[in-house]
Amino acid sequence: MIKKLVVGLALTLASSAALVAATPAFAQDKLPGAGKTVATARPNWDSFWFGQRIVDIGLERLGYKVVPPKTLAPAAIFTSLQRGDLGYTVDTMLPNHAEYYSKTAGDVEPIGPIMDPGTVQGYLVDKKTAEKHNIRYLEDLQKPEIAKLFDQNGDGRAEMIGPASSWAGSSAVANHHMKALGLEKTVNMVQGEYTTLAADAVGRYSAGQPIFLYAWYPNPTTMKLLPGKDLVWLELKTVSLPDNQMAQYKPLPNVDGCASDPCNVGWLPTVYYIGVNKKWAAENPAALTFMKLVKMHFNDRAEQNRKMLNGENREEDIDRHAKEWIKTNQAKFDSWIAQAIASAKS
Repeated sequence: MIKKLVVGLALTLASSAALVAATPAFAQDKLPGAGKTVATARPNWDSFWFGQRIVDIGLERLGYKVVPPKTLAPAAIFTSLQRGDLGYTVDTMLPNHAEYYSKTAGDVEPIGPIMDPGTVQGYLVDKKTAEKHNIRYLEDLQKPEIAKLFDQNGDGRAEMIGPASSWAGSSAVANHHMKALGLEKTVNMVQGEYTTLAADAVGRYSAGQPIFLYAWYPNPTTMKLLPGKDLVWLELKTVSLPDNQMAQYKPLPNVDGCASDPCNVGWLPTVYYIGVNKKWAAENPAALTFMKLVKMHFNDRAEQNRKMLNGENREEDIDRHAKEWIKTNQAKFDSWIAQAIASAKS
């Protein structure tokens, strides 16, 4: 957890006048989305599916028929957005998805941010091994004796669970670090179905084995194995990032599980945006206005992820979580709907 950062992300209220403004009663056929159907998609990880559902409900309130979202890998989502097969998707991140946005820039754009920051990401090892062997930096893995601690197949190299190869932005950063820090001889970055690999790491941790992985907080893995309690963040002595990311980089303060404050995790924090097809957005100004207004917070997602880890992970649970969030933020949500409806008339 990120103590002061989470506190700073506590929900802020708008003026009381705006909050008490209820959505006017509009006839269904007078709503801006009346008679329109929109297709959408969500990524093949579920840590922000409830955010997708919140936006979907908003569109339904505007009169749209929202087709239940497809679950796709990011590359397929952006290709579908570019073709116009989809109107929008909620769970896109910058800088992680910058390459996808760049390749589809003529047809797709990010709207928001919906959540800033959304996560902290980087490299973690289990706390027990880190403390026993004084492992603090990613560069410590250059030492064969340290790398061997995380060797799973007997070749002497550390096995590190990396981002899925289909996650272009994350893979680019991780590969850059491996090369820039000379870790390719001592670290084998394992890439595959991330959820499966991360679940295996949780199992190995439970069996008392060392683990080494790329992850972000919050996600299902780091909600089960908490930074600061079960895991520690590895700092980078020398931070280097691909493309122009260094211009945006700065150490992060108050990161639980990091030995330094601020902490050089070596990654930019992720910021969440709604990805939209430009043509669809231009034809649907009320929907676009609503998406620009939607704001969520780091701790909203962390709280919902905890519920999922406690067994509330079915589709009906996620739908209920979204409706509970809307109820908690009802006045604000209603004001977003009212403003979106008004924008369609202007």
